[in-house]
Amino acid sequence: MISLPLFFLAGAGTYAAWRMDSRAFLLICALVCGYALATSPLASAIDAFGSGIGHAVQSAGNAK
Repeated sequence: MISLPLFFLAGAGTYAAWRMDSRAFLLICALVCGYALATSPLASAIDAFGSGIGHAVQSAGNAK
């Protein structure tokens, strides 16, 4: 359950690095933020949300 606080800290670091225009720090914070989201309990919900969007896009392309 440590991944959600890590996500919020990395998100704040990402914002700070973006405002400072520090590319290396931004990359590290963004990677940590992505890792925290991937290992969080919300990972299955995020995956289902992405699958739903993909399904909706495919269904829109198959409209008659």
